[in-house]
Amino acid sequence: MPINLNILEPARNQSEKVIYRDLSLNMATGIVKGNDAESPANLKDLNTSTDFEAVRNSIINLIKTFPGQKILNPEFGMNFGDLLFLPVSKARGTTIGETITNSIVGFEPRININLVEVVADIEKHEYEINLEITIPEFENKPLNISGRLNKSGFYTY
Repeated sequence: MPINLNILEPARNQSEKVIYRDLSLNMATGIVKGNDAESPANLKDLNTSTDFEAVRNSIINLIKTFPGQKILNPEFGMNFGDLLFLPVSKARGTTIGETITNSIVGFEPRININLVEVVADIEKHEYEINLEITIPEFENKPLNISGRLNKSGFYTY
């Protein structure tokens, strides 16, 4: 008689209707309440983001990750090459926009891209990036991601 061990399957809350779940980007843990930290009710894991926020986190991770940084998926990420270390220009902004579009299409099948706007800010030596996407799973509601890309990285606001 075979033994069925389902210890590796996560416990699911049947009342929760979450389609997508991802680790929260700040890697914060859940809040432990009460005096008995070891009780099952108080044990917390890393916080997660769900649905829209999970997709948003996925896109931000894709922009912030360089190919080769993710061990089990070395092609994941975006390679801007030396573009961020060269003088800021509209032509380089166009190349960055094409890189973002191609990477999102290749790595994020859950979304549709409506707009990728890259504005070169020559005085600040950075690019302002505005993304507008829709998620078919959520009745094509729009999701906007805006941030600044410079040689130090990508920062959202």
